Amino acid sequence: MIGDSPVSAEHRHHRDHAHDPPAGPERLRGRGRRLTQQRTLIWEALAARPDAHLSTDEVLSQVQQRLPHVNPSTVYRTLDLLVEEGLVRRSDLGAGRSFYEPAQEHSHHHLVCERCGRVAHVHDDALGTLRDAVERESGFRVGDGELALFGLCADCRRP
Repeated sequence: MIGDSPVSAEHRHHRDHAHDPPAGPERLRGRGRRLTQQRTLIWEALAARPDAHLSTDEVLSQVQQRLPHVNPSTVYRTLDLLVEEGLVRRSDLGAGRSFYEPAQEHSHHHLVCERCGRVAHVHDDALGTLRDAVERESGFRVGDGELALFGLCADCRRP
């Protein structure tokens, strides 16, 4: 939860921005890993909603619709593997849980509404000189990883 609202799974990109479809789990085979039915279904659950951030429970629920007896630990381990292999990105968007999405060709940052839970993506150019300003002010160098910024979306700011 963020405030009293659950985190929304859907996010929006800038209107002039689109991604190519993410690489599939076939890359696992190329790295000597098995492409099991469970791994394929977990990937398909994520790839079916490329503009979503899914929790582990949401992925598990979708996989169990097609494979009812899948072990939850299999989903956890597979998500970890897909993150390790660079196919999936794990993000902490509040609510005390990790969220997963297919990895894209470039990183992005998340804007999370504290009221409604909506998540929007922005890229480095939208941050301007934020990283440099933080370092100048505090001596702390912000890494190249994604950032999650919390506040209010345009809809929630309207009176």
